[in-house]
Amino acid sequence: MWKRIKARWNTHDPSAVAAFFSEDADLVMGNLPAAHGRQEIRDSWQAYFARQEPERRLTLEVSPVRFLAADAAIINVATTTGGRDRQGQELPARKFRGTWLWYRQSNDWLISAMRGFPTEEDRVELTPLLKTAEYLKPQIRALIRAYEDAFGTHDPAAISEFYTDDADIVVRNSPVIHGRPAILEWWRAYFSELRPQSLDRIRWFESMRTILIIDEVRMIAPDVALVNITATAAARQADSEPSPVRYARATWVLVREDGEWLIAALRVLPSEEDRIIRAESR
Repeated sequence: MWKRIKARWNTHDPSAVAAFFSEDADLVMGNLPAAHGRQEIRDSWQAYFARQEPERRLTLEVSPVRFLAADAAIINVATTTGGRDRQGQELPARKFRGTWLWYRQSNDWLISAMRGFPTEEDRVELTPLLKTAEYLKPQIRALIRAYEDAFGTHDPAAISEFYTDDADIVVRNSPVIHGRPAILEWWRAYFSELRPQSLDRIRWFESMRTILIIDEVRMIAPDVALVNITATAAARQADSEPSPVRYARATWVLVREDGEWLIAALRVLPSEEDRIIRAESR
């Protein structure tokens, strides 16, 4: 399978690459707009290949496959593109990471969702926006509401309870964090780093509120669901000025275990307004 994907990618044929995706798949790569459905995904790859040198070639490093159900699986990949141009000059290497969610349909494995995110060496510049949640139209499900409430307490232990034992997470350019104990420690470090020292800033930090808005819920299998989320975060301001809101895009893969929905994989991607500064360009 991986050899076929690599071979098709190296033809720079968007239709050949899009054929690996299911009809209802979606694609989000870095800070680029999301593509929904095979036709939009084909168009996205067409625009991508138009920006690449014809000689650019792909290599893949694929993590072990993690089965979420008999007909659903998830993998993490590391990609490098490079090669030599027509003059024999070496092309600059470009590295990326991704998560691919697969579903088997009539004995064919197809990609239901693909997410690409920066490497750990890249830097992401977040862009605050003067948007508020009133302009969004949330349909918050019970699990999302409960997670949102737990996140608002800044309690890593409470947050980690929402994950499966073998879950993994990637938050923008963070490393891949595997397993609930490691996820607990990562959130503990995350909130510790955010927490300010001065009293005024502590009050500001404690007033910070994250709102999770469900953009889409898609059933991949009877006990596997994909949820696309818009996340906003802001704190109360003492004056009347509007508070800048940080905006992110997230994808959750949920599995149902013993009747309870848990997070098997969480990916937070930069927003379209954020900047990704490639490690090789610095």
